[in-house]
Amino acid sequence: MNQKAYPYLVKPNRQPEIPLRFDEPIDYVPARRLSDKAALLRPLQDEHLLEVYREAKKMNLSSEFIELLEEAISIRQLEHRREA
Repeated sequence: MNQKAYPYLVKPNRQPEIPLRFDEPIDYVPARRLSDKAALLRPLQDEHLLEVYREAKKMNLSSEFIELLEEAISIRQLEHRREA
């Protein structure tokens, strides 16, 4: 499975209460790879992970979240049980 990173626009050392101005420089900060994020789902039991995936698909949740779940399923080699 190919790894995707989702960049976020951030202003380094910016105070949260100060609004971002468009004339200030913005840096791209690389996000964690999906497999790094998928590791956060380790505490879920296999059946719970699969249930969350099925419900996320039914509810048409964000594609990024579904990709994250698919990556976690792939890491655990549960692809054959994804649609069961």
